[in-house]
Amino acid sequence: MALQLQLGFGVINSYRRLSYTPWHAIAELVDNATQSYVDNKVSLDLALEAAGGDFVVSIVYDRSNDLLRVSDNAMGMSFSELSRALQVGLPPANPTGRSRYGMGMKTSSCWIGNRWTVRTKKLGETTEHTAVVDVRAIAAGNGELEHRVASDRKRAEHYTVIEIRDHNQSFRGRTLGKIKDFLRSMYRQDLRENGVTIEWMGVPLEWNDSELYEFLSAPDGSVYRREFQFDVAGKQVSGWVGILKRGSRAKAGFSILHANRVVRGWPDSWRPESLYGQIQGSNDLINQRLIGEIHLDQFEVSHTKDDILWFGDEEEGVQRQLKDTCGDYAEVAKKHRRGGDDDRGPSDVETKAAIDELERELGSAEIEDFVTIETVPPPEAVEQAVLPLKKAVGGRQPTFSARVASLEVQGFLVGDGSVNDPYVVVHSTEHRRVMVIVNTNHPHWLQLKGSDGVLNYLRHCTFDGMAEWQARRKAASLDPETIKILKDRLLRLPLEIEMHQAAQHE
Repeated sequence: MALQLQLGFGVINSYRRLSYTPWHAIAELVDNATQSYVDNKVSLDLALEAAGGDFVVSIVYDRSNDLLRVSDNAMGMSFSELSRALQVGLPPANPTGRSRYGMGMKTSSCWIGNRWTVRTKKLGETTEHTAVVDVRAIAAGNGELEHRVASDRKRAEHYTVIEIRDHNQSFRGRTLGKIKDFLRSMYRQDLRENGVTIEWMGVPLEWNDSELYEFLSAPDGSVYRREFQFDVAGKQVSGWVGILKRGSRAKAGFSILHANRVVRGWPDSWRPESLYGQIQGSNDLINQRLIGEIHLDQFEVSHTKDDILWFGDEEEGVQRQLKDTCGDYAEVAKKHRRGGDDDRGPSDVETKAAIDELERELGSAEIEDFVTIETVPPPEAVEQAVLPLKKAVGGRQPTFSARVASLEVQGFLVGDGSVNDPYVVVHSTEHRRVMVIVNTNHPHWLQLKGSDGVLNYLRHCTFDGMAEWQARRKAASLDPETIKILKDRLLRLPLEIEMHQAAQHE
């Protein structure tokens, strides 16, 4: 007796546990609508022109009535096409487009809710068909769907309306905004050039490259944006790469398109290690400014259409070719520096990136509140604020220490303090010792990048302490300008030390 693999009706319950996001689940339904339009574009454009309308996909979410509706005026389906669409795992007639595996409508609808209907009418026919899917009934063993028929419809009508109720989860607040943003990003190519209107809650989605992407200008006046094309294992890859004028980690990275639909993009863009360094990049200039789109139509896409399924060494091959074709853009920030032969220090692009970020921060409502609302704390409040860090180093050995002439400098990195404690506490009241206590739980510590970032930060903290100690010993009062002048002299010393050491080696 032969063994057979059998899938029971209960498997439908597992669809709610798939790794969908709300936007990717909704996108499955939009994919079907837009692919139907592409497959039948000639006849549909004639019908739409005759009716004086455009192709529209409408998405409406009504949380109070537990309803998600996705409707379109694409080709619509006949009874046999609807029957095929309701069969799990049976690929569509055209498996090369956005509808590939014969799973999307079923899995995404069941992920969203437990009862859904498909009402459809095909262009040129006179019959409307409605199928009702009750997930709980099917899981209990009843696989026969309710089927309703409405005759005498106009031949010129064409539509499909999917309504999903009895939701497994509700969407609210920020999730609704993210659904809108993700959908307009995912269907950017349609919104750019395909004459497709996609409405979210009655408002057409928009995508405008010129508003979203402002590219850095090259010395010759051109902009840093160019197209590329190459092959990997016989599969064609194409796209474009650019450098943003204003850094934004959320915008940067590559958006992966498959069948002209983004499968991975903002804010989880693909950052190939060959260009961006460590997995998913860090927060350096490249990860804030290098941006692009890459079309991978001939590669396999995941079941939930949120990433590419790489086989063999495909990903390594694509990354290698990207480095060859786009690596110079990743290096632009490191090319030219003003003045002198020393190639260290920030590049022009890095400096501009820092200035842009600083201006953005200075223009924030939070900074404005600090200037207009924040009051200078009284001495007793200051002492209370610094006390926890002072107590934290009691009995500890310094993390770093040095004797400078008669002055002992002790540095402590405190990692078990509170995020609300000060970023640094300087204890400089002793005659021959200054203690610098750095709070590594402070939010600013998390913004440091690499050993150079830590070195410069510790320099500033330590030099603040030394300048304060010197001002206490040699000035009548702790005047802020006096401390800054003393610190300025300290900041000049590391380079002088380096130059002196280099001269000794020559």
